[in-house]
Amino acid sequence: MEYTISTERLPEASELLSLFLQTSWAKDRSIERIEIVLNNTKTYVVIRDKDQLIGFGRALSDGVYRAMLDDIVVDKSYRKQGLGKVIVKQLLDQLDDIEQVFLNTKPDLESFYEAYGFSRSKGLTMSL
Repeated sequence: MEYTISTERLPEASELLSLFLQTSWAKDRSIERIEIVLNNTKTYVVIRDKDQLIGFGRALSDGVYRAMLDDIVVDKSYRKQGLGKVIVKQLLDQLDDIEQVFLNTKPDLESFYEAYGFSRSKGLTMSL
C-alpha cells in the first residue's frame, strides 16, 4: 500500500488525539494541550492513508547539539507494516546535523531503536 508521508503539514490536534488515545503513554492528553504542542513543533513526520492520519512522530531540538525523538505513534490498524521505521528514519534524516539524538522508550522497543544505532545511555536519566 502507498501512503502519503509529509514533513510540511502538521495534523489537526483532533486527529492526533485519536492516535494518542490508542497508547498507554499519551491517552490522557487534552486537545487544548496537543494544539500547543503542535504549535511548537518544527521537526515532524506525518503519515496518511488517503485523508486519515495513521502515523506521527516529532523531535524536540536546539537545532545544533541535542534533539529528542518523541510521540512516535502508529494507528493500531496499521502497525507491523514498517511505518514506525519510516517515521524514525524520516526524523533522523531531518536531524542529520545534530550532534546527539536521544529518546525514551519502553524496554520491549529497545531492539527496534537499536537498529538505528541507538544504545542504552551510560548516564542516568532523571525526570521531575
